[in-house]
Amino acid sequence: RGAGGGLLTTTTTTNAATLFSPPAAAAAAPRIIRCGGFGSTKRFVLSTTFVPNKKCFFVRRRHTTTTNTTGVVHETLVGRAMGHALEQEELFAFDLNGFIVVKNVFTEEEIEAMNAAVDAHEHEMVERKGQLRLGGKKGAPLAGDGDTGRQDLGGMLAWPGEEKMLFRKMLAHPKLVPYYIALCGEGYRMDHLPLLIQQKKGADGFDFHGGRLNQDGSWIQGLAYEFVNGRPYCHLLAASIALTTTRTGEGGYAVLPGSHKSNVPVPPDVMKMLKQTESVRNPEIERGDVLLFTEACTHGTIPWSGEGRDGKRRAVLYRFAPANMAYGRSYMPEWPKGTTDGMTDAEKAVLQPPFNPRLDRTLVCDDGTQTTTFARAEFKKAHDAKVFNNPEGYF
Repeated sequence: RGAGGGLLTTTTTTNAATLFSPPAAAAAAPRIIRCGGFGSTKRFVLSTTFVPNKKCFFVRRRHTTTTNTTGVVHETLVGRAMGHALEQEELFAFDLNGFIVVKNVFTEEEIEAMNAAVDAHEHEMVERKGQLRLGGKKGAPLAGDGDTGRQDLGGMLAWPGEEKMLFRKMLAHPKLVPYYIALCGEGYRMDHLPLLIQQKKGADGFDFHGGRLNQDGSWIQGLAYEFVNGRPYCHLLAASIALTTTRTGEGGYAVLPGSHKSNVPVPPDVMKMLKQTESVRNPEIERGDVLLFTEACTHGTIPWSGEGRDGKRRAVLYRFAPANMAYGRSYMPEWPKGTTDGMTDAEKAVLQPPFNPRLDRTLVCDDGTQTTTFARAEFKKAHDAKVFNNPEGYF
């Protein structure tokens, strides 16, 4: 597909299978695709290599004249990374409700290792007291016992040694990258630093928040969810690792399903669970699962009453955004010390600042380990370098 999504007419130089389903024999070798230009006598050549079992095409695009004199000026993926599409049932559920639960992303051993790392840093947790409490005054439905506050902990991407590794894995996990790409697009980026949330029994919840509309009915662009031409677009996607199991009715994450498409602001009494409680859903999430939800869907937290881990509920919350969007600003002027030290190329790609994929952005492939680049043409960068006096060649 072209940059604007138009379908390119292609003729392969061999009679092998189509581009997106190469046979084993053809998959190992580069493929040359010749594409006619739109409204021009110019042509360009796409030389592609399919990496078996990696669900990723690496593409070299060469602008040429009609005499096939070539010069490499563009390198990108063909369309979007392979495997990006959600299953129909998942797409239906996410579009209908505003969230889905991806099962068994992390193994029992991995979850135990993550909990052990959290245990080692539990003394660093900050309990929300006084004005920082999130569930209202004592006696309110979401206030818990009115005294015990939620505990927050950050910094796990920079923890020492092996402690940080599994928390970093969330950035480009092979089971999750296809979801991130499907919901945020190629070049998705981490927008907020990850936050561990711990609730002891009796800890307060969190009044419902988020949503697509302010109370005056105005649109919240930074949280928006849209569905255009058969695919979803999340301006801010939340991804939460369950370090403990939550059964329905025990507390934890709660949501007003479908509110990401509401045309009316959620009434304040509904946000505080004083009315229309039958509209609230408290989904079951098992340890190792990952909850994905659009921040455009109004959600909150119910006070904790379950067993969890020694009576505590734990979840680690990440937020991702499209390549050229930002809500948070922790990346300015750079991520906190130690955050990116020793990261893989794929993990570093997810921590790039916001800018359009067309401007030399490194993109993560579906396997979560390989990356490719959507490169800007050198002649365009040379022009911009002169116009804007920017040696890097960007506007």
